[in-house]
Formats: sequence, C-alpha cells, structure tokens
Amino acid sequence: MDFKDNMYYIPARRQPKQKRVAIYARVSSNTKEQLRSLANQVSALTQKVSLVEDWRLVDIYIDVASAKAKSKREEYNRLIDDCRNKK
Repeated sequence: MDFKDNMYYIPARRQPKQKRVAIYARVSSNTKEQLRSLANQVSALTQKVSLVEDWRLVDIYIDVASAKAKSKREEYNRLIDDCRNKK
C-alpha cells in the first residue's frame, strides 16, 4: 500500500471578512433626557455590533444639534467623509 493512499487534502476554512461598521447617534438638544437618550442609543448599538461576529466597530459619531438645515452636523459630515475615504 502506498503512503499517499492514506492522505486526504482538507482545505483551510476561510475566515469571514469582517465588515467595518460605525455608529451614528444624534439628539436635538443637550437636556438631561436627550443625553440619556443618546447614551441609550450608543449603548444599544454598541451591543448590537458586538453580537455580530463579522462586524468590527471602527468609530462612533455623535451629534448634539438640531436637525434643521442650518445645523452643521459635523460628526455626520465626518462620517460621510470617512466612508468616502474608506476609513
């Protein structure tokens, strides 16, 4: 019997590619209730990301500002820029 007859090739499993994800949370004012809501948003979304094995949290973006058109929403704009730059 030839030694090669007893050998089997078992290919390595590929690791699933991790998806890079970010969290964006926003409230319209800095009142105690709104800031509590913001903390709850970030907490719940962070927990959700941690439950998905192939997700990797890369950043959290937080705006405390009105949703009116004149609002700068700097963190939202940073999020969009980061996505465009594949960060």
